[in-house]
Amino acid sequence: MAGSTGNFRKVGDLAAHVGGTVLGDAGRIIDRCHGLMGAEPTDITFVSNAKYMRQLATTDAGCVVVGRQVNQTSIGRQEKPPLTFIQTDDPYFAFRQIVVLMHGFRRHAAVGISPLAHVASSARIGKNVNIHPFAYVGENVIVGDGCNIYSGVTIMDDAVLGTDCILYPSCTIYEQCVLGNRVILHAGVVIGSDGYGFATHKGVHHKIPQIGNVTLEDDVEIGGNSVVERAVMETTRIGLGTKLGNGVVIGHNCHIGQHNLLVSQVGIAGSTSTGHHVVLAGQVGVAGHLHIGNMVTAAAQTGIAGDIPEKQVVWGTPSIEIHQAKRVFAQLAHLPELVKRVRALESQLEKLKPVGDHTKPGG
Repeated sequence: MAGSTGNFRKVGDLAAHVGGTVLGDAGRIIDRCHGLMGAEPTDITFVSNAKYMRQLATTDAGCVVVGRQVNQTSIGRQEKPPLTFIQTDDPYFAFRQIVVLMHGFRRHAAVGISPLAHVASSARIGKNVNIHPFAYVGENVIVGDGCNIYSGVTIMDDAVLGTDCILYPSCTIYEQCVLGNRVILHAGVVIGSDGYGFATHKGVHHKIPQIGNVTLEDDVEIGGNSVVERAVMETTRIGLGTKLGNGVVIGHNCHIGQHNLLVSQVGIAGSTSTGHHVVLAGQVGVAGHLHIGNMVTAAAQTGIAGDIPEKQVVWGTPSIEIHQAKRVFAQLAHLPELVKRVRALESQLEKLKPVGDHTKPGG
């Protein structure tokens, strides 16, 4: 939890920064961003989910960023002093802007190129690059300006990093892979390991050389211990601005579109592609050689076994449209009783048959 920033701001100034409207004390001083629970009188917090609105009745926060519809009379706050609000069109994004203003991003130590790092003589290292002890940079690697490469990172021969990339400890970039600008890889990420390619001949699985690479476009961020496999040929591509959570696996030859959100433990089999702004929630599994259209959302633990047209919201295994899925799942608890009733009806029908008629119902 972040402590006081020492970066004191008036509520009115914060509202102006995010284009919001103050309800309450615009002169109140704020020095920290905090979650709604446990917030103190000099903290600013937010509510963007109606599920948490009831907590506004008891919070001690100095200011709360909310939607335009929230006000003093809508929150049922009777035993506490009135709250100060900043009303905004998008409270989640507005609060993000305030966090950036007051706390900023993680700062990286200016260590330069450590003498304990291995940097090949043929590598081309840009300006203001930090390479920490025990990192490995191979032959003919290109590292753009402003990159931060932490301890235990391995960058194999002929790989390319754009500007301002951050590679946290123990990441591995295999040979010939390409990272765009401002790519962030969290600890343990593997880019460009061999795809799962084997030709089975006479009962023996023969490895297929994976001679392609991986390309991560600008502003891609990948969570810890995720893997993006290199293509058999050509490239496995992760599109501009796409974000992967922890433990995500992308199979060889996949083309993941721009601005996708792939939440933790998503697995996508080889040669599948996605459009732009696709959201795959936690533990979604996608079979190979499929296409998922633009702006599709798959709810958690969905199993996708076929192509999905754009703008669909799906759930379940195999995936179906989410409203239909909810109706199906709502009936699951009633299945034992329904089976019991059907069997009872079948028994009654059997008794109604004329003597000597042995046909089964529906026969």
